Amino acid sequence: MNKNFIPNYLTLCNIFCGFISILTTSHGYFIWGAVFIILAMLADRYDGIVARKLGVVSEIGHDLDSLCDVVSFGVAPAMLVFEIFITNDKPSTLLMVIVAILCGIYVCCGAYRLARFNVTKMKNGYYQGVPITTCGTVLAVLAPIKLPSIAMLILLVLCSYLMVSNLKIKKI
Repeated sequence: MNKNFIPNYLTLCNIFCGFISILTTSHGYFIWGAVFIILAMLADRYDGIVARKLGVVSEIGHDLDSLCDVVSFGVAPAMLVFEIFITNDKPSTLLMVIVAILCGIYVCCGAYRLARFNVTKMKNGYYQGVPITTCGTVLAVLAPIKLPSIAMLILLVLCSYLMVSNLKIKKI
């Protein structure tokens, strides 16, 4: 097997877990939806490490990682928050549309943050804005807990803002 593709297999595990999260969430298995986002986070954590250790860092791996992150840490957590909200609260149509819009804004902010990351270089060991992986994982961990819905929506909006903010985050 070509060692160049090993990190890409981990990256594809990331999007696979994001996809399975979306499927399980859509059928009401919210804990499994959260678990698969966390598994995606683990795959995302190690793909870059493995690529650097093997000396096979590539542009395609970098771009593939961002595409996968939009699904696993953008769409999947937004869907988890939305589905839990409409299942637990039985909202009116207007409130459901508002929550859907807020979830869509979260996905858009995550995609923007990833695009900005791809075209800018890290300055002095700092990223600009909170990584989508962090926001998506926080939402995945907290969404299945019986927090008040308004708290989850505030967290969703806060995560959206933090991803596109100019906040400097130290790379660990």
